[in-house]
Amino acid sequence: MGIGPLLLCVLLIVVLWWGPGWILGEALGVRRVLLPVVAPLLGMGVLTVIGVMGNALGLSWQLLPVTAVLLVLCALLFVLRLTLRRYFPDKFGTVAQPPVFGKQVFKGSWWILLAGLVAGGAVAAVSWIVGTEGLQGINQDWDIPWHANMIRLISVNHEWDPSIAGNFAYYDTTIPEAPIRSYPIAFHAVLSLFWPMSGVSIPVFLNVFVLVMMAVQLPLSTMALTMLVTRRPIALAAAAAVAGWFTVYPYDLLWRGPLIPFFAGMLLVGPFALLAVKGALERQKFWIPGIAFGAVGLIAVHPSLAFVVLPVLIFWLLSALIRRKGRILGITVYLAVSGVLAVVLGWPIIAQMLKESERVSKQVWAADTDRNGAIQNVIFLNHGSMAMPILTALVALGCLAVVLRIRMWWYFGPVLAFAFLSVYTMGTDNPRFMTLTAPFYDDQWRIFGILVMLLVPLAGLGVAQLAEAIAWLVAKLRNRSASSTTDRITAGRRPSHVVTAVAAAAVLLVSGIAAIPYFKQNAQRININTKVDGATLSASEVGLLSKIDEYVPADATVLNDSCDGSVWMYALGNRMPMIRHFEILPTNRQLLVLQKLPELATDSEVRDAAAELGIEWVYIADGRIRAWDEPKAGLTQPDSIPYLQLVVREGNAALYKIDWSQLPGGKEAFDAAAKDRLQLDGVSGILENRNPDGIAPLGRIC
Repeated sequence: MGIGPLLLCVLLIVVLWWGPGWILGEALGVRRVLLPVVAPLLGMGVLTVIGVMGNALGLSWQLLPVTAVLLVLCALLFVLRLTLRRYFPDKFGTVAQPPVFGKQVFKGSWWILLAGLVAGGAVAAVSWIVGTEGLQGINQDWDIPWHANMIRLISVNHEWDPSIAGNFAYYDTTIPEAPIRSYPIAFHAVLSLFWPMSGVSIPVFLNVFVLVMMAVQLPLSTMALTMLVTRRPIALAAAAAVAGWFTVYPYDLLWRGPLIPFFAGMLLVGPFALLAVKGALERQKFWIPGIAFGAVGLIAVHPSLAFVVLPVLIFWLLSALIRRKGRILGITVYLAVSGVLAVVLGWPIIAQMLKESERVSKQVWAADTDRNGAIQNVIFLNHGSMAMPILTALVALGCLAVVLRIRMWWYFGPVLAFAFLSVYTMGTDNPRFMTLTAPFYDDQWRIFGILVMLLVPLAGLGVAQLAEAIAWLVAKLRNRSASSTTDRITAGRRPSHVVTAVAAAAVLLVSGIAAIPYFKQNAQRININTKVDGATLSASEVGLLSKIDEYVPADATVLNDSCDGSVWMYALGNRMPMIRHFEILPTNRQLLVLQKLPELATDSEVRDAAAELGIEWVYIADGRIRAWDEPKAGLTQPDSIPYLQLVVREGNAALYKIDWSQLPGGKEAFDAAAKDRLQLDGVSGILENRNPDGIAPLGRIC
């Protein structure tokens, strides 16, 4: 990929991620120093509301109509704000906004924040670029082809409807009875607006998207989360600087799966909590719609993130109850009104998500260690990776800083809650707390990732605490060495923030040098599954899948073994495989064809199943998502099947066509079976079968 397409991709993603929310923030009067942090949250929220409401009204999910609706909505909110402020100045007048850093401000504060942002973003971005083999790699594992397929599906379909994900997965069965009936598509729908303009493949587009998240949004979100605990610029900058050092968060979330939508949603947790807290404290009435939009965006990206934000806000509210007794009613009412408005705006997507709650709550991940091992993982911040004592020490110092300041004690609440859940999910199989872990699929990696996200601000506090101790010691020594009373007085009054900043930079530099093995490991963790030429998808397979539309008609369905990487077919080549994701169980007749393809000429049941499915093309490759997985029996000897004609072979991948004229009934029988297949909304491969089949009882296909 040349520098031109890369820069275009970055530009498109920056405009998409920050643009809509920035416009909405300006309309609602969100201060501009806060906008870079919360704009992605506001943008995801307002686009989600436009999507779910517009879908009910028949709005086409395309860039121009969506942009038009966004501008009209923001204009209306802007006019409403000005009107209320003009006619009701007592109730809606300008609210004084306190300084960002409060009493902690000093000359150069913003430069220190910028330095922390650049340092943290650079480390994370380099780790991601190296791990993805120059942004060209494709993740070889579980969830990512689903996300890639959804982006293309929505960009082609121009429709925001989570139920299309269920149809995409299970077109050959009754959708209400399928394991996946709906799916949170906000992440995919938003990216689908700009991907067609990028001129790059979806895997590369996703890689560039994550690059922007790592380079900018990760340190920004870390600073937002840290702002809830402290407003000291050095602590904020230090937290941003170390945000890209940890392994469990974010890198493990980006190779296990990878969980890109979940990770992107986690980056909105800090901005949401900060917007809600600042709005409640400052009584910013016009921010209420923004908080509501933000809540909708958060749950639309991933519903489980609501269960991350709630503990943070609840423990903060308990702290406010003690420290701000005279204002607690107003704060509570403010947040309650924002929550009710969020439910009203987001109810359509909330209702869709509730359809999946039963399936999600049944997910169970087995413990991979005992309780003592889990506690060690939490202490040393590792889970299948190397221990990180440097970061453990910084977090421990941050905990000490919290202990010394009673107003920060509330933050221990959410930290200890997720520490408990992490130990529980990693170290036991006790079903007693399944209800608490159900929103996170009982997934120990997600829960541990949430815990580490909450610990990053403590690491920043630890750096600041150590730097302040060094500055105090320097001042003490300077006072002792002063040659006169005047010098001693001058030294004692001299501001220590310069010394503190230099000390913090020195602490980070020394820690960073000691943590170089962490940086190498983080890139290696990403590269575990992200390959240009991998075990699931070789370079040859990617090449053939990317140009499969040169051979296969647009309305065709290609017989495939989902475990060989062919689930990438739609995302890469715009042609529909029969099985569209590693997780999707085949229907009985799909499994019958996969097992008995060589018997089409002799077994009428197999032949009828293939005709009913519209199978005229067959894709076969020897890459496997799991080394122990066996190829489906019917696809093991394709060259020995007389009616199977080789169309193209590229390396270890091949495309065949079934010559139905050699089979009993001929092509006429095949064409006649098409009467039961309805194409929905003109989207190739999105079918409704009038004769639906039952799902094969396999448990898991791969």
